[in-house]
Amino acid sequence: MKKHIVVGLALLTVQFIANLAAVLAGETVDEQGTTVDEVLERYIEALGGRDAIEKLTTRVCTGQVTTDLRSREIPILEIHMFEAYTEIPRSFLFVTYTDAGIERMGFDGEVGWVKDKCGIRQHEWVGRDKLAWLLNPQNALRIKEYFPGLSLSGTERIGGGRVYVVIPHERSKAHYAFHFEVETGLLVRIGYYWDLQDYRKVDGVLFPHRIETSRKGGSTTYEFREIRHNVPVKDSIFAMPNALGGPR
Repeated sequence: MKKHIVVGLALLTVQFIANLAAVLAGETVDEQGTTVDEVLERYIEALGGRDAIEKLTTRVCTGQVTTDLRSREIPILEIHMFEAYTEIPRSFLFVTYTDAGIERMGFDGEVGWVKDKCGIRQHEWVGRDKLAWLLNPQNALRIKEYFPGLSLSGTERIGGGRVYVVIPHERSKAHYAFHFEVETGLLVRIGYYWDLQDYRKVDGVLFPHRIETSRKGGSTTYEFREIRHNVPVKDSIFAMPNALGGPR
């Protein structure tokens, strides 16, 4: 009996030291001793592994975005096609073909911008928002670049399973809490409004082919039809257009 007690105390001591080392290194630890880095590493492995992700340098997507706000006083139901282009480390372009014309939002690594019926203007958030990060071909490896100061706030229950909740520093939990399934390691929700569904493997890496975002009065849903990797992409497409509509 005494031997078992000694062994148990030794294991607890080892776990305490490991947790203490993690805290001193700037990591947060949940009640089970799990760290942020462990959650993120499980996410990388769940998607397909570090080696497979590192092979991806560009991602080109096409699909359909549906805005369903039929519960509003003036109902809205819009279905448009989109194209998205991303290149590591952080270049991003999202093009939507609307009834009113073509809308674009992009980030060239330094400047975020939007071009729509209201004109062309800088938009700081475009290059560091959820969609830009999700579409980055190496998003799992670069989450700390987009969202510094990640901390683990513990676990919660979503549906029938539990999730680890990871929150970036100085970002709203309502919009930027990352929910990773304890069982699978996959990211299934961002904030309280973005649900990631229908993971499928493309070039050895899992990607959510359906992203449903809740909104006041309804939802916006992105459905991906085609995803290609390592397609040559011209850097000029990410640059903010000038007032005449051409490249900057």
